[in-house]
Order: sequence, then structure tokens, then C-alpha cells
Amino acid sequence: MAAIDSAEAVGLVRAVPDSDGEFAFVHALTRESVLGGMAASRLRIMHARAAEALEARADPSLVPRLANHFLMAHVLGYHEQALRYAGRAARMAEHSLAYEDAAKWFERAASLPELTLAERARLHLDAAANHVRAGFFVRARTIYERIGAMDDPLMRLEAAVGYEEANWRPGQSTSKAADLLAAALESCGLHADDSRYVQALGSFGRALAFAGEAERAREVGADAIERARVVGDEAVLLHTLKTSLWQGLTPEMSEIQAERAAEVSGMALSRRDYESLGAASHFHAMVSYLAGRPDGLAAATADMRRAAQSCGQPAFGFVGACIEQALAYLRGDFTGAERWADIALRTGDLFGSDDTEGSNGVQMFMIRRETGDLKRFGGFIDGSETFTGRWVPGLLALYTELQCERGMNRALNQLLNRNLGDRLEDAQWPMELVFMVEAALGLSHREAVHALRPFVSRYAGKNLVAGQFVALFGSADRYLARMAALCGDGAAAERHFAAALEMDRRMGSVVHVSETLARQAVFAASCGRTEDARRLADEARGIAAAIGQTRVVDLADSVLAAGPVGPDGLTEREVEVLRLLAEGLSNRAIGERLFISTNTAANHVRNILIKTGAANRTQAAMYAADHELLG
Repeated sequence: MAAIDSAEAVGLVRAVPDSDGEFAFVHALTRESVLGGMAASRLRIMHARAAEALEARADPSLVPRLANHFLMAHVLGYHEQALRYAGRAARMAEHSLAYEDAAKWFERAASLPELTLAERARLHLDAAANHVRAGFFVRARTIYERIGAMDDPLMRLEAAVGYEEANWRPGQSTSKAADLLAAALESCGLHADDSRYVQALGSFGRALAFAGEAERAREVGADAIERARVVGDEAVLLHTLKTSLWQGLTPEMSEIQAERAAEVSGMALSRRDYESLGAASHFHAMVSYLAGRPDGLAAATADMRRAAQSCGQPAFGFVGACIEQALAYLRGDFTGAERWADIALRTGDLFGSDDTEGSNGVQMFMIRRETGDLKRFGGFIDGSETFTGRWVPGLLALYTELQCERGMNRALNQLLNRNLGDRLEDAQWPMELVFMVEAALGLSHREAVHALRPFVSRYAGKNLVAGQFVALFGSADRYLARMAALCGDGAAAERHFAAALEMDRRMGSVVHVSETLARQAVFAASCGRTEDARRLADEARGIAAAIGQTRVVDLADSVLAAGPVGPDGLTEREVEVLRLLAEGLSNRAIGERLFISTNTAANHVRNILIKTGAANRTQAAMYAADHELLG
């Protein structure tokens, strides 16, 4: 006590208020200065004395302090206490969602020299699992790789499973996880009906999906699920079902994936497994939107909110923010959507996700094109930009919004020259498809529409969604309607517009209801149905104006302002084209005269023939003369 009195007298320590004789350093720097001046042996003895004094209190809140003191004094014979309290401190940190702290405690425990190789590996595996939860995926993968080099085949298998877990969350599209699992499964020596083997098989299926082997991933995943049901281990079944969700959200897989996501969600809730619930909720939301199930989307959103709050993991915070951003976008709450996009970006930065910035760029593009804010970039591009190092589908979308026909033609032709069939499994494919279709329609490029139509038809009766729920385009039938209209199939266009409007309204998608109405108004105007066109345009404009959807307001205004100026519902532009047609100009020449593309000119000519009932260009010229339209 004399030493305490002396330390208090010189201002190094002070009594802790309302305590039974406790003293504390006046500042952390003071503490470090005192400890730094002690000899190493003396310091360890002091840690041991502090640990023994604190242990006598039997206070659970002192566990982290006890762990630290015993770890520092372990060479004095406190190995067992150091290991026990470090483990307890780690579990307490896990329970408090302090995953980074938990990983540090496990790693400190793993540094104890008396441990066997197996004991040390187990502690490192626990540390890596918490690095994954904290979003430190590179650290986790480094640990798993190190353990994967051990002689123990079961340790290698567990490490390979862990590596895959640390691989999918940041979206690492490589084959390394699949390679590690393939080798570990082959050498593990387990029977195929062993629960550990089946669990690893499920992880292998997901790893194959990230390696780009979609078909094999589905085969392996289905096999793992079947084996898990036979084994009867609920935890393993949950794992295999969860890992199968990464096998694609193609239209053909939507029903299967919806069933699996619902099953995982139910099992996860009953087990209070919020990590699995978070993973399942993301896919449940996407597949519910794809299939046009608003109730499923609402349930998945609620589950994701619960999972993100309960887990406290950045990865689920990111995908949860993406879902919230998408819902705000659908409501036409563009300010809210932008706010959630920013939250997603900042959350993704916490764990260094490789695709966070890309996702944010798409989210902001989708918002900005609706609000009309992209127009200010019109003076900065002319269509001659190099494609090297650029995402061409995104550049095409920008060209389309800015009506830069030169760029639209260049980018669209480049994309169409790819093997589109190879892109069907990619998460970005629906977005790339829409951007190509919008450009083709904007150019009235019938050949491109003909090439793309089968790909869009796969989504008939469904919604189009891409990425991590970052690009939502509403009903695919809206695009099928526009494609049918361009190809002269008015009856099909009517059917698809009706289906699209029903879908958009069912989903409560304000932003897409307005667009579908506006596109239908354009179609009605092209058919000479002026009253229908104005009614639809008025309704679309009313909805769009209320939410600041400039893109649709402009489209509706073009219908309302372009009323027929000629007989049979001919618009002002169509009368201009008809006059040039009557002069004998080709579609190319008409386009050059009016500063429009050849395809757009051809589309106007087609509409003129339909409205006037002319069978060919000669009859159309005669029609112009008969109705005194030659000017």
C-alpha cells in the first residue's frame, strides 16, 4: 500500500470512485510509461498478481482483463488459465458482435507455445471465421490457406470449406476455392454419406458457380442436397440448401430457387441462424422480384433487416442496403434510393468488396436516368469514345439516354458480335440485355431486335433484375411489347403491354407503371389511336411528375405535344418523312436530311404505310399527293 500511496501522491494513479479500494492509472499514457519501464520478468509477475486478484472476484465482466493478464503471464505456469480465459473472451466478443476482437483473442490464444498443432489449428480456424464475419476476407483466406497445407486431411477439408466461405462474400470469381475443395474432398478419406463430406460438397457446388462452371455447380449442389436429406443432419441440409442459392437466378431456375430460399429462411429462423437467414433473404428477395411475387419480396426484406441487425456483419449490411435502395427506387423515392446507395457504398468499403463501386455506379445511373440528370453529360461525348478499358454495356446505356446514335450503333454492334449465349448465367446479363434492347429500339434496328427477342422472351411473365439487386427494370413484357410493335405485330404488343402493366402494378412499382403507360401511349399514337394515346400519356405524366421522373415526363409530353397534324393520325415527323419519300429519297437519304438514323427513318416509313394503308412507297407517294401533303 505504501507504493500505491506514493504513486497516488505523484499523480500516477487515483482511487476509482464507488469502488472497494480500487485504483487506476490517471491516463492510458501514464500506464504505458510505467509498464514500459518495467523489466520483462517483473512485468509478467505483475500480470500474474493482477490476474489472481481479479479472478477471486468471479465477475464475468472481468473475463477480457483476466485473459490479457494470464496470456501475458503464461510462461509462469498459467497456460491453462490463459487458454481458458482467452477462449471465453473470444466467445463473449462473438456474442457481442465484436468479431474483430473475437478473432484477436483466438489468435492470441493460438500463440501459446504449449498447444499441439491440432489445437493451434482449431484456434486459427475460429479466428478466421470471425475475420470473415468482420469482413476481413483477405486475412481469413490467408489463415485458411496456411491450415490447408497441414498434413491432417480433415483439417485441410475444413480449411477449404472456410476458404470458400471467405471467397464468396466479397464476390471473388476465381477457381481457387473450387480447386482447394476438390483436392480436399478427394484426399479426406470420408465416406460420401459422412455429414462433413456432404457439407464440403455443398461448398464445392457454390465454389464451382463462382468459378463459372454453372452446369456442374447445379449438379454438385443438387447431389449435396439429396445426400444431406438422406443423412438427416439439419445443419448440413441448411448449409447445402444455402450454398445452392448461388447456382443462378435464370428464369428457368426461378421456381427452384424460390423454393430453396423459402426453405432456408424457414430453417434459419427456427434455428436462429441469422447468417444463413441473411444469405437466403438476399436471394429470396431477388427471386421474388424476378417471379413477380410482392408478398415474397416483403417477407424477404423483413428477414434481411432482422438478419443484418442480429448479425452485425458488413456483408449483410451491404446487401441489405442494396435491397432497401431497390425498394426506394421502385417507389419512385429517388432521394431515398440515393441515400441507400451511399449507405451500401460505405458499408461495402468496410470489407473491401470488389464490386461495391461498380454496384454503386449502376445504382446511381439508374436513378440519374429517371431524374434526367444525365442530360448534362451530353456535351462530353460524341460516340467516338474508345471502348478499351470501359464497360461497353454501360457506355451503350449512356449513349442511348443521350440519344447519341453514332455511339449507340458502334457499341451495340460490338456487343452483338459476341456469343450472347455464353452470357446467360452471368448476374449482369439481364442488365446488359436491357441496355442492348433499349438501344436497338431507340435506333429502330430491326435486325438487332430480331436477334435479341428470343433472349427477352425467356423472361416473359417475369421481371428483369440484375446484379446484387442494383438494377431493376420492371416487367420484361414491356420490352417485348415494344419489340413486337417495331416488328409490326400490334396484337402481340397489346398483349404484352397489358401483361406488363398488370405486373408493374402488382409489384407496386410506381417507377415502372409510369413508364409502361408512357410506352403504351407511344404505341397507341403510332397506331393513330389519338384519344387512347393522350389518355395513357396523361396518366403516365401525372404519376411521373409527382415523383420527379423526368425521363417519363418527357416521353409523355412528346405524345401529348405531337398530336396528329395530318390525315389518318400522321404525326408532324411522319408528314416530313412522307414528303421526302414522295420526292424519291431512300431511307438513308431521309435520315441524312432529317439528321436521324437510317433505322429510325425506316421505322417512320413503316408507320406511314400502316396508317395510310399504302402497300408500298409508290402508293404512299400517291397518298401524299392526294392529300396535298407535298408542301
